[in-house]
Amino acid sequence: MSNKIVITCFFIACFSSLHAQKNKKDDAARKQQEAPAVLTGSIKILAQPRGDSVVLRWGPSNAWAWNQLNKTGYIIERIDITESQKPKKELLVSRPLKPMTPEEMKKNFTIQNKYAAIEAQSLYGTNFNTNLRKGAGGIEDKANTGSNRFGFAMMVADYDADVATAAALRFTDKKVQRGGIYFYRIYPAAAIPDGRIDTAAIMVVNNPDINKPRPSLKEIVSLDRVVELHWERNQGNQFSGFFIERSSDGRNFKQVNSLPYFSSRPDTSTVKMDSTQKKANAILDHNHVFIDSLPANYTKYYYRIRGVNAFAQWSDYSDTLTAMGRDLTAPAAPIVENPKYEKSKGMLLKWKKPFREKDFKGYMVTRSHNAVMGPYTSLTKLLEPSVTQFTDTGAFAHGQNYYIILAVDTAGNIAYSIPVMALVPDNTPPAIPVGLRGTITKGGLVHLSWKPDSDEDIKGYKVYFANGSNDVYSQVTLEPVADTVFTDTITLKTLSKNIWYKIVAVDQNNNHSKYSEPIRLKKPDVVPPMPPLATKVHVDTAGVQIDWIQSPDDDVVGYVISRKDKGSGWAIISRVKHDVAKSSFHFTDNNVKPFTDYEYCAEAVDADSLHSVKSAILNATIKTVPDLPPLKTLTAAYDSRLKQVHLEWQFTEQGNYFFVLYRSVGNEPLSKFQSAQSTIRKFDDDVSAYKGNIRYAIQVMYRDQRGRTRVSDPVTVTITDKEQ
Repeated sequence: MSNKIVITCFFIACFSSLHAQKNKKDDAARKQQEAPAVLTGSIKILAQPRGDSVVLRWGPSNAWAWNQLNKTGYIIERIDITESQKPKKELLVSRPLKPMTPEEMKKNFTIQNKYAAIEAQSLYGTNFNTNLRKGAGGIEDKANTGSNRFGFAMMVADYDADVATAAALRFTDKKVQRGGIYFYRIYPAAAIPDGRIDTAAIMVVNNPDINKPRPSLKEIVSLDRVVELHWERNQGNQFSGFFIERSSDGRNFKQVNSLPYFSSRPDTSTVKMDSTQKKANAILDHNHVFIDSLPANYTKYYYRIRGVNAFAQWSDYSDTLTAMGRDLTAPAAPIVENPKYEKSKGMLLKWKKPFREKDFKGYMVTRSHNAVMGPYTSLTKLLEPSVTQFTDTGAFAHGQNYYIILAVDTAGNIAYSIPVMALVPDNTPPAIPVGLRGTITKGGLVHLSWKPDSDEDIKGYKVYFANGSNDVYSQVTLEPVADTVFTDTITLKTLSKNIWYKIVAVDQNNNHSKYSEPIRLKKPDVVPPMPPLATKVHVDTAGVQIDWIQSPDDDVVGYVISRKDKGSGWAIISRVKHDVAKSSFHFTDNNVKPFTDYEYCAEAVDADSLHSVKSAILNATIKTVPDLPPLKTLTAAYDSRLKQVHLEWQFTEQGNYFFVLYRSVGNEPLSKFQSAQSTIRKFDDDVSAYKGNIRYAIQVMYRDQRGRTRVSDPVTVTITDKEQ
């Protein structure tokens, strides 16, 4: 364990020194990078330990880096960090590793080696540059050509180890020991002008992997003389291409592609094209798809695949799957004539088929009710090819009948005729709708509902309205409403208080019923009433008295009277009911203070609780002390023996006051007849000279600023002749 720590620390120290040297170069390069932008690239590297050797495979990250490295060449550096020895750094190439020249490639490869030919053409060929456009288009074409060269060169280097070595993309390190640990670096052999290419590095433990992966063939989709082979892209990222093989007997396989096959991922910009393109892209995004043409349908074929990795090593074969093409070509569709209704027989359908295929098997008749898109129900079993007409005795008597004739071949492929519509004559109007009712919201939404019509061919209902019971009705709906509810929108700020509705039923043949019974709906009131008008204001010791002319609106139910003084806001002090038998109402405010300024106003309230604006404001001031509430404790009792009326009252208030007694005989008005000091609470009145009804009242008179009370309600005693 301690040896590992020492070796690892030494390895880190060694490369820290290398990085320190490299950082000095990077600092200088960084200063240059602060000026104009430079082109960049990198080297990607893979390694395969084989025990007796380590194979390195690499490639530049883009076409620009590839072109630059082909000129400078590659330097391969190795550090042996095997645990049993000290780390040792050495160069594996005595001179920069560059692609073979054209002459060297001709010498080392035969003309039959197609991968070498492609690599040579990518490196040195001239026909990549033909047919270039001029100007800006030519610049784009040249860039595309460079990318194509780079792509082909990288691809064939995966398929042939010798070609990869010739292209300076592969190196075999044979000076290794099994189980050794090595760190490899690959970098440009010279400085890159106007650019930078990052170094590639990888660490390898030279223990060969005995597992030899093989691809997995996922599924085969059988079509008409064509099959689609699907296998997942995610095969551990181990394969650069695939060969597909086919057999008709399951033993003798033949390769169907001449070059290794590798499909690119779909262009995501095409996903928005249509649903079919989306489905295809979804498959291609996760799977390789290979399409193979079949010699014949209904013949069983066997398929298998194998893959090649970046080290030009071919895998074992996948499991074998079978496929069989089948006839998917539908026959020509029949042409249907206009259907004819024959009374007491049914709907007569006729059709023709100008071209009859060898595998044509017969016809089927289907029907849909009221919907051209279906669903369709089969009316017949398979009819013979010679049959070209059919009578539908069950055609829908109400509404539309849609027919499609199917042409069927022996493989079960189906062709559909164009749908044709037919109607059974119908001149009978539906029944009059019943049960119409509705409501209107304060937002002006009219909700109508009615009972459904019992006729089976009802298409819908039309809704009509009028602003008056004798007005002409106008149609609200643009087309028949299929439901038995409808919502209308109206304005409520109109002079009319009501709105009328009625409906008509319409069947599938456009026959209209008579109008339903109309309904009258009261519109919610959103217009406030007019306020009352004050006509007379009187101020006395009893308080403030105001006469108001009632609001002219017929839906007013009452009035709200408000008051405020200088130190307060408006407060409701009274509510008065609207009296339709009168044109005005009277109001008295007894709860007032002397020498205080008051303001009064009134609002009208209608049946929908809408308040009018406030009336004109009235000002009133009590300039005298108002009368206080009257006493309610006065009693009177007649003593027939003494011919006296005994008066008695209760009053507990303290202060400087006296009492005044009032008397009225018969129909005379009340008048003062006696006073009493504040200590007295009773008085006997001699009535020997009177007879009939006598009324008594009392009043408190203050000797200070409090003033007086109002005269109390009178109490009555009766003096009869018998008692006299």
